[in-house]
Amino acid sequence: MGKLADFLMRNTASTGQPLPLVHTCQSYALRGIMDEGKIKTHFCEVFQEKLNYFFVGRPAYKKEFSDEAAEWELPICFVFSYHITDAKRIFPFDTGGFERKIFPSFIQMVNRDEFDMTSISDGPSRFIGTFFGSPVNYFKLKVDSEDSFVNKFSLGVFDHEIRALHRLVMKTGKPPDKSTDYKRIDDRRSTIEVQFSDDKLLEKDKLLAVILPEPYYLEPSVTRYFRALGAELISYQTFPHNPDLYYGVIYDKIYSYFKKHQFI
Repeated sequence: MGKLADFLMRNTASTGQPLPLVHTCQSYALRGIMDEGKIKTHFCEVFQEKLNYFFVGRPAYKKEFSDEAAEWELPICFVFSYHITDAKRIFPFDTGGFERKIFPSFIQMVNRDEFDMTSISDGPSRFIGTFFGSPVNYFKLKVDSEDSFVNKFSLGVFDHEIRALHRLVMKTGKPPDKSTDYKRIDDRRSTIEVQFSDDKLLEKDKLLAVILPEPYYLEPSVTRYFRALGAELISYQTFPHNPDLYYGVIYDKIYSYFKKHQFI
C-alpha cells in the first residue's frame, strides 16, 4: 500500500460523495463511438497497455490546439454514473502529466506509486473528503491552507508525500521555476484519474449526459441516438476564437448539470 492509500485509510475526515465519471475526446471520434456503441481502450505509452481514461467530476483531459481548430477537433464530454469496482488504477492526478514531469519538483521526486489509491474501495470518496471536504470544493479546487491541513491531520516531518500532494493542489499563481511548466499545471494536477482496461459501453442509466459542440447537437442522428439511451444532451456554441476557451465553457456546463441533478 502506498503512502496516500495508507494516509486515507487512517485519517478521520468524513468521506465526500464522488461525482460522476467524465471522459473527454475530440468530436472526430463521435461517429466511431456511436457505430461501436462504446468508448474503446487505446494503447497507453505510460503504462504500456490498452486503457480507458476517465476523471472523477471534471473534464480534465485537454487537447492542445493551434490558434484555430475545426469543429471536429473540439471536445466532447461523456458523463457516466460513478462506478469504479472494475477500475485498473486510481490516482489523484493526471499520470500522463506526472510522467511528462510537468509538475513541480517537490512532487516529481516522489515515486508515482506512492499515490496509487486502487487498493481502497472508497479511495476517491476518502480523497475528496480529506483534501477538499466536499464535492463542490473538489470541483472548484478549494482546499485549506497548508498550515491548517498539516495541523488538522497531525502531519509530521516525514509525511512528505501527503504534504507534497496538498501543496500541488494549491500550486497556482506562483512564479515559474526551471523545473516546472506552470502554463500546463491546471485542474489535472488534482483531478482523480480512473483507468479501466475494458471498453466502456454506452448503456442506458449509465451514460448520464453528453456535452458537445452545437453542430453535432443539431445533427438529428446524434440526437436520436443519445436520447434513446436516456442521456441528457448539452450543447455549447462554437466561435472563431482560441479553442482553449471552450474548456471553460464546458466546465460551466458540467457545473450546471451537477447542480441541477444535486451532485453538488
